[in-house]
Amino acid sequence: MNKIPRSVAMRLAWLLCIACPQAWGATFTFPGQVGSGAIPDNATPGLVVPFEVGGLATPTRTVRLRLQITHTWIGDLDAVLVSPDGRARMTVFSRVRTARTSTNGDSSNLGGTYEFADDGGDLWAAALAATGTDAVVAPGTYSATTAGAPGRSDNGGCPTSLTGVFGGLVPAEANGTWTLTVRDAAGGDLGTVALAELIIEDSAPEIFGDGFESIVMSPAATAKGSLAVSHCTNKVFADFTGDGLSDYVLARGVGADIQWSVRANTGNGTAVAEAEAVTFLLGNPTTDFIDALDYDGDRIADPTVWTPTTGTFQIRRSSRSIDPVVSIVFGQDGDDPTQSGDYDGDGRDDLALFRAPPIGDGDGPMTVHIRATASGAATTVFTGFGVDGDAFATSGFDTNGDGLADVSVQEADPTMPSAGRFTILDGRSGAQLAQFVLGNSSDFIIPGNFSGDARFDTTVRRTSGGNRFHLTRDAGTGVTGAEVQFGITGDTSLGGDYDGDRLTDYAVWRGSTTPGASRFIVRPSSAPAPEWEIVGGTGGVSGDFAVASSRVH
Repeated sequence: MNKIPRSVAMRLAWLLCIACPQAWGATFTFPGQVGSGAIPDNATPGLVVPFEVGGLATPTRTVRLRLQITHTWIGDLDAVLVSPDGRARMTVFSRVRTARTSTNGDSSNLGGTYEFADDGGDLWAAALAATGTDAVVAPGTYSATTAGAPGRSDNGGCPTSLTGVFGGLVPAEANGTWTLTVRDAAGGDLGTVALAELIIEDSAPEIFGDGFESIVMSPAATAKGSLAVSHCTNKVFADFTGDGLSDYVLARGVGADIQWSVRANTGNGTAVAEAEAVTFLLGNPTTDFIDALDYDGDRIADPTVWTPTTGTFQIRRSSRSIDPVVSIVFGQDGDDPTQSGDYDGDGRDDLALFRAPPIGDGDGPMTVHIRATASGAATTVFTGFGVDGDAFATSGFDTNGDGLADVSVQEADPTMPSAGRFTILDGRSGAQLAQFVLGNSSDFIIPGNFSGDARFDTTVRRTSGGNRFHLTRDAGTGVTGAEVQFGITGDTSLGGDYDGDRLTDYAVWRGSTTPGASRFIVRPSSAPAPEWEIVGGTGGVSGDFAVASSRVH
């Protein structure tokens, strides 16, 4: 009997299984115990719906949530899904269309069956289309979205990844009691949940050994950030609490550990007291790089460190804070690991590093290496020739509005070496999107959306006479704006949107050896004067690292 080569047999098996999707993983539907279904008016915790999940034998791949719900004034509601033992949690929707100038949110109603899944549409857009207090948001399938922040932020309503948060739960973690909490956060409107179903797709047994199982994990054809309103093309940098505001976060060495201190930005120039900050340990202060990225796709910053000697990322996922950190070996000593972003459009940031040959080795290829979060596939974008120090990358942000991260590199202009030349490359194909001269080749780079069209601009900073000066080139128009003076020698520049108006604010961390004198200083774009100051207190000292500075190069 002639044997079929294994590679051919596997391909035949794959072709035969096109019509049998169960080979890729089974789908299970678990009914929720809704009881009377009544959602208490303006009450916490609200209606808690348990789902008894059992029989899962392989890790989860993704989840969907189906609700038959009626309620007047959708802007009152939020819904949060939690896996057994609180291991993974995610906001499904919350306070739809609340914003800095809207504390009540959208007035339209829920009335029908709504499904929430990663391939769904824009719930906030549907609510906007349902005009009037008697209008009903069209039943259908919608993406989970970030929460609205009444009176504080305009950054809500961006699509998030249920797969990123709940995918990969092993059977011991996924079997058990899941809960959905539906809360009414304002008085005067009533509603009920008549039916709730949790739909879980698990992973297929690894029947193939040559990589064909990865076909189902191919990147999204359309970037999640581009599926919603334009402000969602880039994520709010250093938002550790999920309210669309950059937070005040410090990292400091405590013995052999890095202690992180997250002070929530409560809006309008205020923050929680330092004594109320969330603290935890992650990283080694003598070796590790510090960064913030969104590995799980909930648009909440995940604390991250990278150890150069081992090339290991350690990521503390916001959606699974009780889990051990995720450790991923990627990169080598000498790399710049602060280039992560959503390069494939699935809503989850991909790890990325910039690499240049060491000084003394002679000119060689300079590259950005990208590792897809969903599949682990690695790609490389070539940025030019040189050695370490010839060019500086500030990648991981969307500069052309397609919802995908791009690569940006600063180097000396060949015809005028004192000037800085920037090259912007497509993060997937490596194709050149733009090339221009801006500032000096020695200027610092501060990524952010300073001009207001949702795309990240190119902003450079120089020091003269003890003061800091900034120049921004609008990514949309190519026009360079007027110089902005902010900060002094010794300040650490920060990225982020601290006033929630969808624009990056000029901000610095001003460390001091005088107890109680260290502080964050923000020049809010919505009202540049007066500046905001968040004092670091007794914990803030000159040796602290402001995490929002991790992408300044």
